[in-house]
Amino acid sequence: MVKRWLFYLQRFTLISNLLRKSIMLISHSDLNQQLKSAGIGFNATELHGFLSGLLCGGLKDQSWLPLLYQFSNDNHAYPTGLVQPVTALYEQISQTLSDVEGFTFELGLTEDENVFIQADSLSDWANQFLLGLGLAQPELAKEKGEIGEAVDDLQDICQLGYDEDDNEEELAEALEEIIEYVRTIAMLFYSHFNEGEIESKPVLH
Repeated sequence: MVKRWLFYLQRFTLISNLLRKSIMLISHSDLNQQLKSAGIGFNATELHGFLSGLLCGGLKDQSWLPLLYQFSNDNHAYPTGLVQPVTALYEQISQTLSDVEGFTFELGLTEDENVFIQADSLSDWANQFLLGLGLAQPELAKEKGEIGEAVDDLQDICQLGYDEDDNEEELAEALEEIIEYVRTIAMLFYSHFNEGEIESKPVLH
């Protein structure tokens, strides 16, 4: 009997791991399509930004899902098939944010190579990141010093625009630098609002 239970436990663990792996491998475009098909108010980039903001703001309980439903789907739950990849994305973001030393956190931006679409994607991400961060930290506007400056910088980045006749190569270079800076800002917020759970903070340059 014990051997049989161990056998089923091993099978369950194997299947769970395979399922988790398959969920984690969902692409940005596939997630985008699922969100669109379900009529969700966020695209994949906005979803990533919102979840990242909640986590960087120090949200530690399970309220992230009700908050997500509230701000992206009029308080309605997501379809069951969509909850799984979204939860996997949330866990993946949490995992990379906690790796402060490795700095593995990436912004979930569009896979499109068009630099103008990438710029729009960064704006979408930053706007929803600030929303999530503000929900996790209601007193965010009162922050001073380095954190306050980072909030101001991110708000400015949300407003960045471009002209269709801008030099694409120059825009791409500028965009790359801004993305790296936003990654650093995100890690700074995470370190600040999750103080005590990590050992060191990134430094803004």
